[in-house]
Amino acid sequence: MTHDHTLSATCCRVAGGFRAGIGFVLLSTPIWLASCASLSSVHEIRVALQATNARVAQTETRNAKLEHQLQTLQTRSTQLASKTAHLGAEEAKLAAATQTAGAEAQTAIRQSRQTEENLLASLTRSVHPTLASREGGQYRWLFTRLIAQARKLAQEPYNPPPSAPPALRHIRRPLYQLLSFQGPLPLWSPNARLSIRFKPAGFLFDRTAGMHLVEEKRIVPLTFTPGDFRIPPPLARELPSRIGAAGFEVVDHSSRNRQTYAFLSFLGGGYFRAIGRDQWWGPLARSLAIDTAVPNQPGEFPAFRSFWIVVPARGDPTLTLFALLDGSSVTGAYRFRVTPGVTTSIQVAAALFLRHPVRRLGIAPLVSMFLRGRMDPLRQPTLHPAVHDSDGLSFETASGRWVWSPLVDPKHLNIRMFPLSDPQGFGLMQRDRHFNAYQSLVAHYQESPSVWVQPDGTWGAGQLALVEIPTNRPINDNIMAFWIPSRPPSPGHPLMLRYTIRWDEGRRTPAALGRVTATREVQSAHGFRTFTVYFRSERLKRIPAWIGLQPTVMVHGRGSVRNVSLAKLTGTARWRLRFTAPNRPGLTFQAWIHYRNKPLTEVWTYQIPR
Repeated sequence: MTHDHTLSATCCRVAGGFRAGIGFVLLSTPIWLASCASLSSVHEIRVALQATNARVAQTETRNAKLEHQLQTLQTRSTQLASKTAHLGAEEAKLAAATQTAGAEAQTAIRQSRQTEENLLASLTRSVHPTLASREGGQYRWLFTRLIAQARKLAQEPYNPPPSAPPALRHIRRPLYQLLSFQGPLPLWSPNARLSIRFKPAGFLFDRTAGMHLVEEKRIVPLTFTPGDFRIPPPLARELPSRIGAAGFEVVDHSSRNRQTYAFLSFLGGGYFRAIGRDQWWGPLARSLAIDTAVPNQPGEFPAFRSFWIVVPARGDPTLTLFALLDGSSVTGAYRFRVTPGVTTSIQVAAALFLRHPVRRLGIAPLVSMFLRGRMDPLRQPTLHPAVHDSDGLSFETASGRWVWSPLVDPKHLNIRMFPLSDPQGFGLMQRDRHFNAYQSLVAHYQESPSVWVQPDGTWGAGQLALVEIPTNRPINDNIMAFWIPSRPPSPGHPLMLRYTIRWDEGRRTPAALGRVTATREVQSAHGFRTFTVYFRSERLKRIPAWIGLQPTVMVHGRGSVRNVSLAKLTGTARWRLRFTAPNRPGLTFQAWIHYRNKPLTEVWTYQIPR
C-alpha cells in the first residue's frame, strides 16, 4: 500500500510541472507519460494480488482443514488398527475356544452315546436276562433296539395308529369271526408245531399294528391284502389293495387227540389272553392300566403298535415275541415268552417310559367278568345260577399270608385297595368248577382258567387294587385287578418289570393251608347280614370236630359282629364259619381259622358293596 500512494503523488507533481514549464516537461515526457500510462495496470495488479492473497488464504484454510482431517483419519486409522489387532486376538481366542468347545462337544456326544448304550444295555440285562434257550441271548439285540425306540418315542408327541377301512369297522361280530387268515407266511415251516393266524383290523378291533417275522438277524415286515383273509367278495370289493392286521392267534398242533387249538391271542390294543389245555377262553391281561377308576379322569388304553414274532424251530413248543407299546402317556418295549400246556405260562419283561406323570399306574392288570354267583341266592334265576369267568381275587403277601376276596357285581362302582408291598403273587381265580353251578352248555364257565401273576424280583412298596363295575350283560368285562407302586417313575426315568402269568385251574395256596371254597350270605329284614364261609384242606380234614379250633373275625368300619360260630360239617372235609353283622355298605370283614395263634387257613376278606 505505501508503494501505491507514492506513485500517485509523483504523478500529480508531474502534472503540475507540466503547467509551469514546457521545456522540462518536454524533456521528461517519454518517461513520465509512460509511468502515468501504467497506473491502470498497477491497479489491476493490485486487484489481482488481492484476489491471489484471498485464494492463498482460502487455500491455507482448506489445507488446515485437510490437515485436521488427515490427523483425524490418522487417529482413527491408529484406533482402527488397534481395534483390528484386538479383534484379531479375540478371533484367535474365539477360534481356540471354538476348537476346544468342538472337542468337548464331540467328547460329550461320545460320552452321551456311551451312557445311552450303557443304559440300554443295563435295561436289557434287567428285563431280558440271559436264558438257556436259543432265543435268550440271540435276540437281545432286537430287545435293545426296541428299548431305544420306546425311549425316543416317549420324547415325541403321541400319534395314534392308523385305523381300519370304514367297510371293516362297520361289520358285526359274526362276520368278523369268519374273516380267518389264509395267506402264506415267509420263513415259517408248514410242519411247525405252532402256527400263526392273523386277524384283520375291523369290528371293535379297528386299530392296525405292524407285524414282523424274525429269524436270527433277519426281519421280514408283513403286508396283507384282502386275499389273505376269507373275506366275502362284496366286502372285499369295498376294501383297498392293502389292509392292516389288528392282532393274531397262536395255534398248537400237538394235541393228544390231534385236534388243534388256539392257546394265545393278542387282539385289541394292549390286551392279550391265553388258556391251558382243555380250557375255555376267559380272563384277559393288559399291558398297563393308566388312570383306571380315577374320579373325573378318563382311563387310558395304551396299545401295542408293532409286533416282532420269532420264527420257532419245527418242534419248538415255545414262542418268543417282542412288542412296542405306545399311548398318550406311556411307551414301552415288551418281550413275551410263551409256553403252552396244561398250564400256559407267559414270561413278561418290559421297559416302560412315561411321557408325562399319571395319577394311577396299574402294573400287570388282569380283566375278567362277574355277573352273578351263588353267594346271594336271592338273585339267582332258575337257569344259570352263576355267570362268571372268575369268582375271587387271591394274593400272597411278602410275609407269606394268603388272602381271598370273593367277587360281586355291585350296584355302583366299587374300588378296594389292599396294602401289598413286594407281592409274591396275585390273580383272578375260578374256584367253582362244577357244571351244576353254571348249567351252561355254551359258555363253559366251569372251564374258564384262573390267571396268576408272579413277580420276578421285588417290586417295592405299593397296593393291590380290585375294581368291580356294575354290569347286566355277560359280555362286559367288569372286574379288574392290578398292582399300584407307591412311587411311580417320573418322565425320563425307566420302569423295568419282569413277571410270569400262568393260565390254568389255579390252585396256588399251599396244600396244608385251608382255602375258601364258598361264601354265602343272607340279608334279614332287620338290617343285618349273616355270612357263611366254608374252608377246606387235607389238614382240616384230619382234624376232629372236638379239637378247639378258633375263628377270628375282624371288622373295619363302624359296626361289630355277633353270633360267631365254627363247626366241622359231619362226614366232610369242610369247616363252616358263620357270623352276623350290620348291613352297612362299606363295612369290611376279615376272617380265618387258627389253632393256638397259628393260622390254618387263608384270610377271607369281604366288603359290603356301597
